[in-house]
Amino acid sequence: MPYSDVRQLAHAIDAGAPITVDYVATSGNRTVRTLSRLELDPPYLEAWCHLREDDRVFTLSRIHGVMSPVPE
Repeated sequence: MPYSDVRQLAHAIDAGAPITVDYVATSGNRTVRTLSRLELDPPYLEAWCHLREDDRVFTLSRIHGVMSPVPE
């Protein structure tokens, strides 16, 4: 994950703000997820996934991009 993405993720965690990530699942499928209620527990990120409307655990190494949230 590029340093700029790490900084954006850290800021979102500190601010309690949602983020949108480009994520590659174990199946190899690439998805864009908006996440909130972020909790970092390396190597995982626990968060509320707006797409699945459920708490989910994301592997940090599978996050391939971090951006501002997309309005729903």
